[in-house]
Amino acid sequence: MKLKYWLMIAFLIVMFLPVAAGWALFSLYNYYENHRAVAEYVELTGRLAPIEKVLNDPTLYQLNSLKRDQTLPALASEQLSFNLYLPSGIRVYTSGGDTWSTGGYTVRSSELYRNLYHLQIRHRTFSLKKPVWDQGELAGIYEITMLREDRLEGISLRTTWVIGGSVAFFVLLYGTVLWLLFRKLFFPMKVLINRMHGFARGEKPDEIRVNGRSDEMGMLLQQFDAMQQTISQTQEEVERQQKEKEMIVASLSHDLKTPLMSISAYAEALSMEEHSRQLERQEYRDVIARNVERMKKMIGELEMYTALGSRDSEFAMVEVEGEEFFEMLLGSYGGLSERNEYDMKMSVRTNHCYRIHPESLMRLTDNLVHNALRYTPPQGRIGLAVIDSATELPGWIDPSLRAELNTYRIGATLIVVQNEGSPIPPEQLERIFEPYVQYHQEQTGGYAGGSGLGLSISRRIALKHGGDIRMWSSKQYGTAAVCLLPERRNPDESQDIIKKG
Repeated sequence: MKLKYWLMIAFLIVMFLPVAAGWALFSLYNYYENHRAVAEYVELTGRLAPIEKVLNDPTLYQLNSLKRDQTLPALASEQLSFNLYLPSGIRVYTSGGDTWSTGGYTVRSSELYRNLYHLQIRHRTFSLKKPVWDQGELAGIYEITMLREDRLEGISLRTTWVIGGSVAFFVLLYGTVLWLLFRKLFFPMKVLINRMHGFARGEKPDEIRVNGRSDEMGMLLQQFDAMQQTISQTQEEVERQQKEKEMIVASLSHDLKTPLMSISAYAEALSMEEHSRQLERQEYRDVIARNVERMKKMIGELEMYTALGSRDSEFAMVEVEGEEFFEMLLGSYGGLSERNEYDMKMSVRTNHCYRIHPESLMRLTDNLVHNALRYTPPQGRIGLAVIDSATELPGWIDPSLRAELNTYRIGATLIVVQNEGSPIPPEQLERIFEPYVQYHQEQTGGYAGGSGLGLSISRRIALKHGGDIRMWSSKQYGTAAVCLLPERRNPDESQDIIKKG
């Protein structure tokens, strides 16, 4: 239940439950009183019978009755009193007064004749009024009043029970409300505060979890957990990027040191060997130029890698016809196979349009192809293919990858670069896309060369296009680098769909 609805219901209960409890207590009290009054009435009837027999004497209601003063005083007591009235309303006798007050009091007829024969049950007394007849004529009216002794004796005990019950009820109600508030509000708030303090101190998330809550506090806890997880992931990403930057700086410094030392050595040789032959001096200049170009390439790749990692960098995408663009792109690598004597297989099978940045996509393909050339032995085979999601994969692709690639390329086109050569260990297949991570060739005892940013740049280009890049490797078929590129519907197919619709 939502917290706001729970609080509204709780407030209503707190407001109306005491009223309901008071009404129930009042009803119970009235029931008890009425039940007790009936028992007292039965007992009272037996006690009043002899008194009523005396008061039914008509001679007692005469103005100058001597019998009244002789008989009636003995009937009165502290618990019982009575009054005698003439039909005109004049009180002729009262058990609690003197003679002067007896004759000086008159009751109105409307009050005198009200509730005749009816036992009046009051808080402290019972009262009964009855007429007295003399040969068919009304001689007078007597009114008997008796104290409710048993009730008065137990009133203190009942008052104690009522007060005690009321206090117990309110304590129980207050305790229940506090327990519910603690369970619904205070405890989740305490958990949230502890999590906030722990997160501020850098501690790991508390193991306590308030599960199964669908109210506002549960949503707040879930949102805090999501925020904490996001911040933790962001912090981890910042730390990873910081380590990556430190590693890049260290690696770049190391890689630049070699060409710088070469440039410094050859420049010093040029300045000192004044009588060296022209051919040697030209060789020195060529070495310096090559090292300068190498350094420029390293710095250029670092700039591109950094730019691709920026969130503000966006490609100016254009829409191209896939078959024409990729045939032109892959066709540029045909000369490499002839010059380096590689067995190169090419295949372009797509009729889709693509929204791409041509220069960066050419850079991605160039990185993959030159990376494959480094690892392919002489006379080895290299396969290049662009296959859309509806076309069968070429036969030279590793058969063990077909099922996985068919799942991987759903709704997307694959750019595949596969080369023969020693396989890459599985633990290095993912790390090889990290900057300055290169596969160590056991046969040569060294690295394949390059700046170490080529595959990292390729992955970032693929991500900028909304795709992905992965690598598979096996001993029999070598290594396959596969780039995923989202497809756009061919304009001719779109027109056909519109016409059919």
